[in-house]
Amino acid sequence: MESPARELRMRGSPTRREAEESGCATDKVVKVATTSTRRLMKISSLTLFALVFLLAFLGWPSVVIEDAEIHRSILGVLFLTGIVLVALEDVVRLDKSAIMLILASVMWTYHGAVEHPTKSQEGHEHLTHELGKGLVDVGSVILFLLPAMALVESVDHLGGFSGITSYLVKRTKDHPGRLMPMICFLAFFLSSLIDNLTATIVCVKILQRVVPHRQQWRHACGGLVVVAANAGGAWSPIGDVTTTMLWIQHKVSTFGLIQWLFLPSFVAALVPLLGIWWQASRQEAEEHSKQEEVAIASSKSASLVLFVGMLCILAVPTVKMVTGLPPYLGMMMALGIFWLVTELALEEEATEGHGKSGVPAALHKVDLSSLLFFVGVLMAVSTLDSAGVLERYARFMQMVTGGNATTLAALLGVSSAVVDNVPLVQASIEMFDEPMDAPLWQLVALAAGTGGSMLAVGSVAGVTLMGLEGVGFLWYTKNISPWALLGFALALGTYQLQRMVMVDGN
Repeated sequence: MESPARELRMRGSPTRREAEESGCATDKVVKVATTSTRRLMKISSLTLFALVFLLAFLGWPSVVIEDAEIHRSILGVLFLTGIVLVALEDVVRLDKSAIMLILASVMWTYHGAVEHPTKSQEGHEHLTHELGKGLVDVGSVILFLLPAMALVESVDHLGGFSGITSYLVKRTKDHPGRLMPMICFLAFFLSSLIDNLTATIVCVKILQRVVPHRQQWRHACGGLVVVAANAGGAWSPIGDVTTTMLWIQHKVSTFGLIQWLFLPSFVAALVPLLGIWWQASRQEAEEHSKQEEVAIASSKSASLVLFVGMLCILAVPTVKMVTGLPPYLGMMMALGIFWLVTELALEEEATEGHGKSGVPAALHKVDLSSLLFFVGVLMAVSTLDSAGVLERYARFMQMVTGGNATTLAALLGVSSAVVDNVPLVQASIEMFDEPMDAPLWQLVALAAGTGGSMLAVGSVAGVTLMGLEGVGFLWYTKNISPWALLGFALALGTYQLQRMVMVDGN
């Protein structure tokens, strides 16, 4: 017969059993609460989209559609709802591409209803004109992005990055931490020669080859690539679309950009590098010890592929500067030339039939989901632009800052992390009449170029990272945004200090 003490030990003490049962009950409550919150967010947001679409479809009540203030407010709420859903993609479990495509469609349907295009010829023509403007902006980005992604994917598919990858693997084999500063400086200077979008695609592809098995470290490096590429594009007239706008409209000069913005832009990349490097090194200490050997074989044909690919990419800004044609035409030509050259040069090495290897095979790897996400984001922003929301916000910024260049640039940079910086910069160009290379224009170029790094959706480089690497909005906000914000603030401070030293010294 067992003693009462032994029987009690076998059954467990009442206190212990109660604690375990209480813990299980708490876990169930948390799980139920999380599931309920997720369902509530899905239902409420999708109901809002459906309700606004139904109001626009029926054209009733008219006051909700035709009152200008209500109209702009509803568009703003719709856009912010979409951004929140993208930010919480991992929580609500709704694909960001689907969200943005629905959002853009609903916003344009609602915005178009105010014109009564089926009843008014004038309204139909105005809506067509506004949609055309939006399609030009969206189409120019997509027509640039698609051949750029295809070209970089083709270089990767044909082994063009094997030489760079082999070099980086050798240099970082015993010191994995070296990869981050190396890829940071590559992105910073490469984006000034081509542009921040293409530089991001190239660097992400290299990262996927160098560290294929270490996702967290690769994501950290990818986030730094976005920051560095945006910073590198700020001091070059061809590195970022907003800087190019200011340069084309004679607000800034090439010499003025390099003289005044190189150091602040470098600070905007260097400070996040130090912070993210320190943070990621702590988080990935265990993963470094488990690093797998990456076998990379380079050949003469791979070197030829890399040389031709980079030559074609570097030709894009040259064509733009000489001919004045939009960048997407240059990128389309670059892809076509690369396609033909590689087919002719590697014809004897092809092991499969025509059209089944080389560039055609690489095209199947292009991520169409990220392209559709781009389309949704840009079309949604074009609705805000068409409705005058962004212009009114730009004027609001001018009123709040009192025209102070530094404060205005800081607010512009923070705003560009949420909405497209192109309309904001364009509105600034129309509002101010400062001379070429005035501090205002240089600060606008710096803030618009680097401010978008503070959120994953704040720049095309960030959105590209989300598409190519599957980086979540919340992960980026937690791990990259604080350092990007610090770099942005110190970059503005560096510019002001530089002005004080150089101007006062003269």
